[in-house]
Amino acid sequence: MKQLWKCFALLLPFLVLLAACGNTGGTSNSSGPQTINVNLSEFKIDASLTTFTPGKTYHFAITNRGQTVHEFMIMPKAEGNMSGMAMGNMDKMALAAVDNISPGETKMLDYTFPASTANSQPEFACYLPGHYEAGMKQEAHITS
Repeated sequence: MKQLWKCFALLLPFLVLLAACGNTGGTSNSSGPQTINVNLSEFKIDASLTTFTPGKTYHFAITNRGQTVHEFMIMPKAEGNMSGMAMGNMDKMALAAVDNISPGETKMLDYTFPASTANSQPEFACYLPGHYEAGMKQEAHITS
């Protein structure tokens, strides 16, 4: 038994050191995507964060809390009312988009703002007919 305690006493400092090396203070996920909760409703977009850093990946969890289908688009800037423009053309303009989010549904989008967006003001928007005009937009900011 004495031998066992001596072994344990000799190993204890190494075990403590090993445990300390493995502890990252909760920062092990700091390099992973930051989750942004986005709630869609009639007729509003509410994102938990609206200031972003270029080169950092963000994980958008987009939930439709409304009663009708919505979409979520990240436009490079406020485009205003684009009624009459073909959806395919809007999609080409968008930095990212998630289509057809049904009531109660949550869809995910991982997106990294490119360096070219630094110091810009993109806009989150829903361009389904009449939604943008009813207020489904939210301004965002990209820092440098």
